Amino acid sequence: MGPELGIDPGDSFVSLFATYLQELKKWNRAYNLTSLKSDKDIVIKHFLDSLLYLVFIPERGRSLADVGSGAGFPGVPLALARPELNVALIEPSRKKVAFLNHIKRALSLDNVEVLGARVEEIRDRRFDIVVTRALFGIGDFIDEAGHIVKEDGFFVLSKGPKLSEELKALPPSARYEIRTVPLPLTSLERHLVKIFPCPSS
Repeated sequence: MGPELGIDPGDSFVSLFATYLQELKKWNRAYNLTSLKSDKDIVIKHFLDSLLYLVFIPERGRSLADVGSGAGFPGVPLALARPELNVALIEPSRKKVAFLNHIKRALSLDNVEVLGARVEEIRDRRFDIVVTRALFGIGDFIDEAGHIVKEDGFFVLSKGPKLSEELKALPPSARYEIRTVPLPLTSLERHLVKIFPCPSS
């Protein structure tokens, strides 16, 4: 899945993800960062699932905010895949913030900053791209995070089979694009949705 997403999964890239996996499992024993236990599940359902967001992320450098980043998904994999992307990980949990700061150092992610706050508390920053894997409905997410996306920016969300129901919550003036992509090594599909802010937001 490398070339189609604009990444080159070379040895150094794979090594960084191996370190991420090792550190996530180590910290998970005490901090309960993920319910997934096996290496295969973590690689597929966290790492590869996060990289699917690249279908809507330009290769040129831009700013991106990952809202409710948790253990760093999708923000950290995106930062690893696109070193020129400036990524802000927004996470209110102190334990998860501690892990995010640790993984930023462990992976030497100079293009990542960790913001220990709820998204509604962030009032002085705006980003080109705003993403999340947290359990927001589309309408709720835009309401919560709309103030941090630039006027010419956009949201990217990954959705499952209930996408059509969630899209009904958007105003008629909303503009969006959908790409349906397979989750590698599974029979699952993800619906990646690129949503542009309404002019009135």
